[in-house]
Amino acid sequence: MGQARLQYAPDTYIFRVPDPVMFPETFYLRRFERGFAGIIVMSSGSDCPYEGAYARLSQRIARVYDLMKERGIPSSRLKLTTICTVCRAAFLKEIASMREAIAAPTG
Repeated sequence: MGQARLQYAPDTYIFRVPDPVMFPETFYLRRFERGFAGIIVMSSGSDCPYEGAYARLSQRIARVYDLMKERGIPSSRLKLTTICTVCRAAFLKEIASMREAIAAPTG
């Protein structure tokens, strides 16, 4: 990953955005429909510079979980996590954890 030279699976894609609350519920559902195996939404949480954004993001992800359930998509394929921008070990741990969740048998 960048100058840190972190190693993660080549099929892992990173989308950097100013604030993930900008994506509507349908964004996540469309990603799953288009073949994404899992999505990790990494946010700075209460340290977010945009007032109230993390609370709105948490509510939005909760609604996405409900929509996923309606469509039979396992909730383990979406995760909201609070992580700082310099926490390399935590970043890699989240990616590894999602890969494990995706590989785990469902049902």
